[in-house]
Amino acid sequence: MPEIEIGVRYCGGCNPTYNRASLVKRLESMMPDLSFVNVQPGKSYPAVLIVSGCLVACTKVDDLSVPGERQIQIRSFSDLLPTRDRIRELLTEEETLTLDRAQIEAILPHRPPMLFVDSVSRLVPGKEAAAELYVDPKWDIFRGHFPENPVFPGVLTTEAMAQTADLMVMTKDIYAGKEPLLMEIGRVRFRRRILPGTALQLRAALKEEHADTGIVVCRCQALAEDKICAEAEITLAMR
Repeated sequence: MPEIEIGVRYCGGCNPTYNRASLVKRLESMMPDLSFVNVQPGKSYPAVLIVSGCLVACTKVDDLSVPGERQIQIRSFSDLLPTRDRIRELLTEEETLTLDRAQIEAILPHRPPMLFVDSVSRLVPGKEAAAELYVDPKWDIFRGHFPENPVFPGVLTTEAMAQTADLMVMTKDIYAGKEPLLMEIGRVRFRRRILPGTALQLRAALKEEHADTGIVVCRCQALAEDKICAEAEITLAMR
């Protein structure tokens, strides 16, 4: 199987005369080095196809950890060649980084016990980041939260997501060396408990950027075993 996966998200099928699956199969035959798979919320992809059956953009996309510029709308066979060319463009234009703990500490001002990112497995500066955190059962926080039923606090889960967003933003040249200030947290939802010993996956993707004011809005998620535990929209002020 090809190593590079392109996510696919289908609409609800409101146009029954439109064969969405055959359209994707045709594109797959044109790009045999890629694998087209049903998109998983929270997973990072170099591109996601939004396969719609009509002109109404009704497909759910708010759970995707992929920036809007890499969500490609495709509606008919006439879109095949432009879509193929856009995917190729996205695959070649990205500067992808990985970061170890020392590199993370060289970027973030945070330090233990308030540093909640262990490593970064994929980072496109100013666009998206995929990071990891091991929720260590030895952390002192679990003595009090809670003594008989330890759970990783939601406020620290939010902090871990925010730090992942910090790394994504601060690796962009115009924000290098600036301090990331937490300005706003919106649309936050906690879906599953995070227990001690969890290997937490952290995701951040750019939603909005106002470079003139240094305000950046990020869509963030925390996952365990590819299941969403928490999500939020985090606004940073770069100062």
